[in-house]
Amino acid sequence: MWFINVMYWLQAFAAPVMLFGFIGVITGSLKLFILLIIIGAVEGVFLAEYIRRKIGLDTFFGRLYGSNEMDEKFKKKKQ
Repeated sequence: MWFINVMYWLQAFAAPVMLFGFIGVITGSLKLFILLIIIGAVEGVFLAEYIRRKIGLDTFFGRLYGSNEMDEKFKKKKQ
């Protein structure tokens, strides 16, 4: 299970790094690219740790990838 959690953590970490890296590539400046990659890495660590602590990585990605049919059934049961 720890391997899956590591993979989910890396996936949550990689999203801001890639986003900021892409913006850095578009700017065309090497210094700005490096700065944006560092900012993206710091933001990625904070985002991945927030998801891990508050929601849970498997729950977060399960909700993203899973169908919403079960959520709708659960909401109907509560009411």
